[in-house]
Amino acid sequence: MPESFQSECLRTARQIRENTRLPIDLFFSGGVDSEVVLRAFLEAGIDVRVFSLRFKNELNAHDVEWVNRSCRALGVTPKFVDLDIIKFWEAEGMAYAERTQCVSPQLLSTMWLADQTDGFCVLGSGENFIVKRVPDSYVPGESPYLRSVWDLFEKEKIAGWYRHFIVRGRDAAPGFFQYTPELMLSWFLDELGCDLWNDRLEGKLNSVSSKMPFYQRHFAVEDRPKYTGFENVMSRDAEFRKQLRLIYDGCDHIVKTPVPWLIREMLPIGREDLESRYISEFSNAEWSSSIELSKDLPAPSMIDGRIYYP
Repeated sequence: MPESFQSECLRTARQIRENTRLPIDLFFSGGVDSEVVLRAFLEAGIDVRVFSLRFKNELNAHDVEWVNRSCRALGVTPKFVDLDIIKFWEAEGMAYAERTQCVSPQLLSTMWLADQTDGFCVLGSGENFIVKRVPDSYVPGESPYLRSVWDLFEKEKIAGWYRHFIVRGRDAAPGFFQYTPELMLSWFLDELGCDLWNDRLEGKLNSVSSKMPFYQRHFAVEDRPKYTGFENVMSRDAEFRKQLRLIYDGCDHIVKTPVPWLIREMLPIGREDLESRYISEFSNAEWSSSIELSKDLPAPSMIDGRIYYP
């Protein structure tokens, strides 16, 4: 069984340290995900080199501010790597997209940053983004909040980070929060995680608004607004993104895995008691269906190279 989310984060950091002799290069965007990863390494007593992008003309000044603020509080000195993001998209971005079939202009810049380092790269990605199934007729605040299945959403464009390191022939951890099944499972079995996917938090449709309070249960991270760092270049982002989607049509899918099925598959062998403890049976008459998740949740299947869920 996994330990607490915090303990599993620290254990994951130690596993990464044991698995490489290279310096550990942590990419810090100033966001809460990468700060949690940074804190995990520091609390585990592991030295890391912190890298962050700084766009020309202070286009991501908000990110830079939070990087400095967080690192100062943690006693870490970040290394800023300067990039003219517009020029990069115009001159080099397409080459990165071609190598990785990534349709997100924003992710390409992180790949470029990785190429400026020589250590074992760690990205604060791979967090469990889960979404509740609701009928098309559902109206927030008006429709009944009925019990239903939640799905783990995994966006194919994020896999571009993984493909980048594969193409480069480098070991890395592009998705820290998916580095071990124990770490993933600790999130789902946490009290707040269980409340979320068991519909005990009235009105919740996805995990976005629960991310900060969840992290704060385990790490002393400070509240902050949600920024991407690309707010000042969104028009150029939209143009490039449209072009990439036309070229790499079919590379922007979302794979959806039912959370109870995923949990059942990750539970330790021989611990069937945990299945009955954590995985409930769902029933929703208004959808004209009844699914006993702990007994008969269908597994995904591969058809013509694509994953489908019944």
